[in-house]
Amino acid sequence: MSSPAVTPVASPSADMADLAGAVRLSAGGRLPTIASSRPELTPRLAPGKSADQLPELLAALHSLCSQAHRLTARRAVAAARDRLTDLDLSAEAQALRLATARDQLLRIVHDWPRQLPGATPRGLSDAARDAASALLLRACPLWRNEWTAEERLADLPDWLAHALLGQPVAQWLEAHDADPQRWAMTWARDQAAAAKPPLMARLLASQLDGPAPADALIAPAITPALPASDDAAGQAQLRRLGACLVSEPGFWAAPHLNGAIPDTGPWSRHRGAPGSVDSAWARLVARAADLLRLAGPEGGQWLNRGALTLSPGEGIAWTEMARGLLIHWVKLDATGQTVEACRVLAPTEWNFHRRGVLAQALAGLSARPADERRLAAQRLAVAFDPCVAFSIVDSLDAAKEGPADA
Repeated sequence: MSSPAVTPVASPSADMADLAGAVRLSAGGRLPTIASSRPELTPRLAPGKSADQLPELLAALHSLCSQAHRLTARRAVAAARDRLTDLDLSAEAQALRLATARDQLLRIVHDWPRQLPGATPRGLSDAARDAASALLLRACPLWRNEWTAEERLADLPDWLAHALLGQPVAQWLEAHDADPQRWAMTWARDQAAAAKPPLMARLLASQLDGPAPADALIAPAITPALPASDDAAGQAQLRRLGACLVSEPGFWAAPHLNGAIPDTGPWSRHRGAPGSVDSAWARLVARAADLLRLAGPEGGQWLNRGALTLSPGEGIAWTEMARGLLIHWVKLDATGQTVEACRVLAPTEWNFHRRGVLAQALAGLSARPADERRLAAQRLAVAFDPCVAFSIVDSLDAAKEGPADA
């Protein structure tokens, strides 16, 4: 049998592929349509380490989302020590806001033009496209390291208005919130027709044209969403997830919430308005809106986070970050100084679960022509946003080819 046709997709983590692993998506075919080579590094490397060093270790192991892992691990250790009151939660909220805004902007300005089909304008070389993205990011206040965090965040709304939107951030969000199902689509198409369209409009509009448009790539979100609150119901669910991480072998790689496999991302924020997220398009728009909310006056309260002492020396912490809900569980020794065990449950494990929302959407591509299957799979993958490199396999194409010639 001939080998499946594989489309490699560049990722910011491609140079870390050996350490971080990768995911392979099947465009069509039966479940499971996702295979992952992500290694379980944390349980191997964390035991025996100083508890004070755990945040930096996990930040180093998850370099694409390092700040979110650093902050979450710090909270998990504090919870295990029953010393959450020692943390400066105001400074943490600002650090998380800044890091998440940077991550979302990188996805939109750096990754979307490279990874979304049709996002690069015709006639523009890859080198010119990448140079333009780099130039734009260098001008962004989020990368002005000589400025204070307050100065960077204060300057962000005006920069976004001029560089991405062509209108004030608050105006865009007000219109979007009034009609979250349709307004962004109308705005993107109208603005993309201008002589010099805003970058956000051009990128979003490019996903509505041609074969396999993003709004037709159906992937209904599973409810209820993952717990991201510290109310009684949220605490009970987080305790169950912590227990499963400890007692169920392989739970970190194939998690479930009471048997369901919800996805997680900017579309499932605890403070977000409940709404229908049912397509690749809706998830792309949710990521754009997430960036704008982080830049707004309520951006410091937008992302939920917390921690819980489960038992003496045992803590769990959670953080809404760029790709969704991140959970850390940690067990310390009797002195509270050394890590006995640690587990990480990242958004990618939910979103790229072999039988999750994305996997089912990929299986639903079987009836499409081969060229559409690849485009659709790529758009879906970028919308769900893995934290590792990914590739696309068309196993249906390979099956039709039959045995290779002798």
